[in-house]
Amino acid sequence: MRPNFWMILAMSTLGACVEYDLYQPPPAFGEDNPPAAENPVKTDRIVQLTSPSVDVLWVVDNSGSMGDNQQALANNFPAFMNYFLGSGLDYHIGVVSTDMADPDHRGKLREAAGVRFITPDTNNPVNVFSNMAAIGANGADTEKGRDAAFVALEIEKDGYNIDFLRNKEDSGVNVTVISDEDDYSTNITRGEFIAFLNDLRPEDDLVTFNSIVNPPGGGFANQTGTDYLAVTDAVGGLKRDIGTGDWSSMLEDLGIQAAGLKSEYFLSQIPVVPTIKVWVEIGSSTRVFDVGEDYTYDQSRNSIRFSDYIPEPLAEVFIEYTVLASVVN
Repeated sequence: MRPNFWMILAMSTLGACVEYDLYQPPPAFGEDNPPAAENPVKTDRIVQLTSPSVDVLWVVDNSGSMGDNQQALANNFPAFMNYFLGSGLDYHIGVVSTDMADPDHRGKLREAAGVRFITPDTNNPVNVFSNMAAIGANGADTEKGRDAAFVALEIEKDGYNIDFLRNKEDSGVNVTVISDEDDYSTNITRGEFIAFLNDLRPEDDLVTFNSIVNPPGGGFANQTGTDYLAVTDAVGGLKRDIGTGDWSSMLEDLGIQAAGLKSEYFLSQIPVVPTIKVWVEIGSSTRVFDVGEDYTYDQSRNSIRFSDYIPEPLAEVFIEYTVLASVVN
């Protein structure tokens, strides 16, 4: 018998029977696709540790106006060496001038007491450094600190400066320029020099470039260390005013940093910048830091950098922030 319309309707209704409460919303199946984005809170904890070894290069302006600054460097060098002597740190400390015209300079380490750089085995290292740093003020007026540093660390590394720069991946490299004028280097561009420094070690925070120069806004334009400061911003390091009367504190800061105590800390993920909170714990004490006044966030390096503070050894640095949702895995 051919089924009629009413029989077909009854069978199809029975086969697909689902019970609904007309007064309740129908059940939901599955989840939203895609699920709602979350912004988890992340806390990075970094313990302040020193590097096992470090190679420290001082690039000292030896033009006509630098005599007093060289003397201030030599007089206050003990404040720098305090963080090396008896520390167990394996260090090399050398000096070059900014003079690239004189063939006896040109990125060559200055020799004193029969050595070209100071090590833990050097007798009376403070006096030796004083003699190295007293390079006179008769050098070329076109200061080329960037060229001098590059030649010292690359061109002469297996020549005149042999054994100064080590090929150890975990060894720090610390460069400090002292000059009362801007850089006039021509052999390597600023961008090439920055790339060179950043490629010296696999970890960014093992390489630092410090600038003791005239800050912007004072004196003549060519006396502002604009070029050096730009390298410091790109590589990481300390920026100090060469006109300061307190060279002892400045050399102490540089000594702490050169010994491997860092002032810049990298975040593990991309933050929502306004949510960043920074504090440091030392034993039972906690110090909280304010953005702008105490530290800055560098978006290009994804790091925070303390302005005038370097945590002491074994201090714990905490960086809390909300993770930017677009990069959450």
